[in-house]
Amino acid sequence: MIPTGERLRANVWGRYYVTDQCDGCGICALCAPLNFDRGWDGTYYAVAQQPRDEREREAVRAAVAACPLHCIKYDPDLD
Repeated sequence: MIPTGERLRANVWGRYYVTDQCDGCGICALCAPLNFDRGWDGTYYAVAQQPRDEREREAVRAAVAACPLHCIKYDPDLD
């Protein structure tokens, strides 16, 4: 499948999400283990839980900054 930059359906609904460009490197889960989880087939990660407090928001922001493919996105319209 060719990546299109679309939101993965595996993400929980909310302002942060991972796109289909994810290659499953796992850097996001290292930065924010409470918020990211490996997909069912192991080839991608998705947002498993939106950040609940400032500590988790900081961890997710670190994951966004560390993602080598820039596939973790933020939708400000959902604030």
